[in-house]
Amino acid sequence: MRVKGRLLGVAAVGTAALLVAACGSGPSGGSSGSSAKSGQITIGVDLTYNDTAFWAAYINYETQYAKQMHIKLLGPLLAAADASLQNQQIEDLVNEGARAIVVNPETATSLGPAITYATAHHVQLVSVDTIVGVGKVYIVVRASNTLYGQDACAYISSKVKSGYVLDLEGDLTSSNGADRTNAFNACMAANDPGVKILKDPTVWTDATAVTDAQNAVDAYGKQLKAIYSQWSSPDTGIIPLLKSKGLGPGSANPVLLVSDDGVPFEMCDIGNGSVSASQSQPANLYAQYALTYAVDAAKGVKLAVGQPGGGAPALQDVSYQGDSNLADPIVAPFVTKTQTTLTVATPVDGLPGTTTTTPVSDSALWGNVYGAAHGGVCAAS
Repeated sequence: MRVKGRLLGVAAVGTAALLVAACGSGPSGGSSGSSAKSGQITIGVDLTYNDTAFWAAYINYETQYAKQMHIKLLGPLLAAADASLQNQQIEDLVNEGARAIVVNPETATSLGPAITYATAHHVQLVSVDTIVGVGKVYIVVRASNTLYGQDACAYISSKVKSGYVLDLEGDLTSSNGADRTNAFNACMAANDPGVKILKDPTVWTDATAVTDAQNAVDAYGKQLKAIYSQWSSPDTGIIPLLKSKGLGPGSANPVLLVSDDGVPFEMCDIGNGSVSASQSQPANLYAQYALTYAVDAAKGVKLAVGQPGGGAPALQDVSYQGDSNLADPIVAPFVTKTQTTLTVATPVDGLPGTTTTTPVSDSALWGNVYGAAHGGVCAAS
């Protein structure tokens, strides 16, 4: 069967050795049947993107874990944000003999035809980074985006008690954007009520985020105390903006900047003080546990809520638009310049109220690993 859009994986070659060093000895998810002892298990992979440092690193880690776990990979295929193509690619992977398929869905509701086709052929899907709200998958491997929002709140509320904080919201129709926004706003309201939150939806558009930051600086000046950017790429416009307005690091009234992703340039900017903190969306753990659970799915292992997770304390259900699926909501590192402990008196959605941050100097952070393989973390800053 002809497979459309096959990704050749050239990017995976150059940094493989470094990524192996950071991966450790291999998966340790704890679920039964998670490692093939003999022969190979064929697992399909279909991704929406490969054109960011995060997804390039993910592909590298996935290649290495596949070797360690005796997995034959079909793909990764690249859907390039085309939901129709992605559904067709998954059908092709089923027809090529994939016993389970790892997929980063275009949207939470775009995989309906693929799920129907795969289920009819006794193949289950493992969704990476995105909740599925249009049918049943084996499991969702995704960092707890609710924790993202609470961690940003914990950091900002520990330092800001008055004035304005700008929340540059992602796409509120996406589970990731909605979870980060709802958790941050709820946490700030409960734990830092003296602060006014400026809520600006951006639909993950960089230019919109930078313009919103410009407008907030112009309107509130020194009363703007912090910016929470729910993804990393607006930082490259916000940092020079703050510096030009006398609100950058080292100024009398520096604006805190907290972002999400953990890409190499964030590691550089945290180190030099331009970014205060960032949630490191763990490319290594996504790859490790997506493949671990894909092997489980292929072997017919039954998983249930409450069982030990790989990246989270326990497996739990996550819901979107009325559909619930089992998930391993990975606890992602929250990175600051030096290790510190942050606490909120009123946590969100049953989360722990205390988190210990990871120092930016930690060489195991995927952003540092990837940066070291590409000229240093500041090369892309």
